[in-house]
Amino acid sequence: MSAIKPDWWDFDGASRQLQEVSLLANLIGWYMGEGGNPKGWILCAEYEGYSCLSVECLGYDENGTFVMEQQLEPLLRQAEAHAKEKGYRNLKYIIGSTDMSCHGRPMTDYAEELRSLESRGRAHFDYFVGYGFSPTGFIPNCYGENYHGIVMIKPLI
Repeated sequence: MSAIKPDWWDFDGASRQLQEVSLLANLIGWYMGEGGNPKGWILCAEYEGYSCLSVECLGYDENGTFVMEQQLEPLLRQAEAHAKEKGYRNLKYIIGSTDMSCHGRPMTDYAEELRSLESRGRAHFDYFVGYGFSPTGFIPNCYGENYHGIVMIKPLI
């Protein structure tokens, strides 16, 4: 397939991307806790081909309540340091649209939705924005009908 490519994609790059499994996602994760009992965790996927570390899932046990905000910041910082060490240029995270202005209805004009995106008290979204992530796009209906994924990016360079 690497012989069938656009002119701007050099042969070596096409061949490498299409043949090297290492350019696909590699999973890596960290946890925090005491005595081998995880209290919080983060699982990431490395996308070397896109120079990106993607936060796939995370959580923290706040005395029986599941949370995903500042309690996990030490793990986010560890993931970010790992990404920088690997030379990745971006952190990515996809957050569900619950309590966001785009939730519960179809989306048609994604650029306008992004411009007018509002948190309606969504602590999780607000925390990630405060940590340096910006909403950059959508995956419509990815969690169910009219339940969208919001693509969040934090540049590392």
